[in-house]
Amino acid sequence: MSNNPTNQEKNKEPKQKAQTTVKTAVAKHCLTESIAVNIICGLLFLVFGYIAIMSIFQTCVIDPANYSSEVILFQDDLFVINIFCLVIFTALLFKINKHTAFFAKVNMKFMEAGLFAFSAIIGLVWIFSVQSIPAADSYNIYETASQTAQGNYAFLHNGSDFYNKDFYSGFSYYNCYPFQLGFVLISEIVYRIFGTDSTMPLQVINVLCVAAAYLGIAKITKQIFGRNKIEFIVILALAGCIQPVLFCTFVYGNIIGMCCAIWASHFLIKYFQTNKYLVLIPCGVLLVVSALAKYNNLIYLVAFVIMLIIHTVKAKKWQSIAFALALCIAVVGTSNLVIKSYASRANTELKGGVSQVLYLDMGLNESYMAPGWYNNIALSLYTSNNCDIDAAESQAWSDINSRLNKMKNDSEYAINFFGNKILSQWNEPSYESIWVSKVKGHDVDVQEGLGKAVYDGSTGQFLELYFNFYMMAVFILFTLGIYFMFLYKKTNISTVLLPLVLLGGFGYHLLFEGKSQYILTYIVLLLPYASYALCTILESEYTGIKKVVNSLKEIPDKQPKGFKDTKLYGKIFKRKSK
Repeated sequence: MSNNPTNQEKNKEPKQKAQTTVKTAVAKHCLTESIAVNIICGLLFLVFGYIAIMSIFQTCVIDPANYSSEVILFQDDLFVINIFCLVIFTALLFKINKHTAFFAKVNMKFMEAGLFAFSAIIGLVWIFSVQSIPAADSYNIYETASQTAQGNYAFLHNGSDFYNKDFYSGFSYYNCYPFQLGFVLISEIVYRIFGTDSTMPLQVINVLCVAAAYLGIAKITKQIFGRNKIEFIVILALAGCIQPVLFCTFVYGNIIGMCCAIWASHFLIKYFQTNKYLVLIPCGVLLVVSALAKYNNLIYLVAFVIMLIIHTVKAKKWQSIAFALALCIAVVGTSNLVIKSYASRANTELKGGVSQVLYLDMGLNESYMAPGWYNNIALSLYTSNNCDIDAAESQAWSDINSRLNKMKNDSEYAINFFGNKILSQWNEPSYESIWVSKVKGHDVDVQEGLGKAVYDGSTGQFLELYFNFYMMAVFILFTLGIYFMFLYKKTNISTVLLPLVLLGGFGYHLLFEGKSQYILTYIVLLLPYASYALCTILESEYTGIKKVVNSLKEIPDKQPKGFKDTKLYGKIFKRKSK
């Protein structure tokens, strides 16, 4: 019999080799995704594990004696009480879970509509109860937007008589912070439609954006986990997330930017799951608006680009890398275009403004508020160098190197600095949501009614306790959720997109300027994974624990009453048997 392969076998060999090559390529692509997403989850597990543990033992609060100055205090908690509350909370959940067969019958459309309505009603009641007047940066933007809506561009010129002008050494506010013109544009459009007498139209839009953002989080939860029960839990968790609702009095780009970024994430996840490139259009538009409203949302842009690159490698969808490039051009280009447009309309020239190097210098220095919080270093360097960014950055780098050398030589100081900076931002459970309106003026008397109750009454005290327990539970569950995703192999570019944004936000505010109010727009991103963890915990079998409990239950049945010594009982039993 010949050992030479037949012609048929020869024809099979190339096909088998080709199939092997394809399988190897797919495995490589999947491995690329797996390595990337699991590194992200590993880092998040460590970061939020630390925050979760510390939230049991400590809470950061705004010092009542220095409330208007945002001075942060680090208060030790009675951790025994916190653990007791967590145990009671867990026991109640297990009790309730026995009666949740109705989840399969719940119409989630009604639940989503109810969440939107609930959040909107609470928000509208709050903003009209206190009618907060903007101050600081938000007033600068209101002043400019309301005037440009009437054709007055004087505030874009140096030496103009604008709000708090002395603080900027005679320079235009927008020579220092030109990126704020993105939100000026959005505000101007609103004021042209609704009038310039009040900021209330923007506060109403904030409320609707919070409600829409919550709806977006519920949709994303259903997208990535595909279960009604988890979406049901996240809807309840969102209904209890009051901080962003209270924050709606703040006439700034945070809330609008958060809403647009969340819905942009929804469409990008939909693209990853369906490969329908048309959904990239609303994704891109929403991300552009998000970055215009709040320039820090470039963190979303970076996360999107990273995941689109991984998707290109994984699925060989070259349109993904093309979209990533287009997204960068659109987001950054639109912001620059808006700045040039306002400069042209005002017939002036605007400088590049305070750079990220100066913000890094600020973030690595001490502040009277908390480590790495606002300290005026960035603005002072910029204006003292006559808005010469090269000269300002040269001084900033010198200071940064000096700070890094100090931390290198004193590791204990470095650990305390960054540890306190992390906790002062993430473990301040109100996220300045009440502070942003309490310290400002109001168009109504807040010495009575809801405003009084929240600012100085028992309602405010209850909210402090509630926020503390709520965020402690969320941090713990989020950490477990990341662990369960890794354990049950649910980590992929769709499920890890929002965690990557969280990691980006954490890293940015770890190094650059920090404030707890900056963290507020990230806390809702924790909730889908906290809800997944809670659902996993409630549905687990716990067979190992049950075996131990059952074996313990059987022990007393083997001994007669009055006999505690098992050895003695054995001897007596043997004697009786004989």
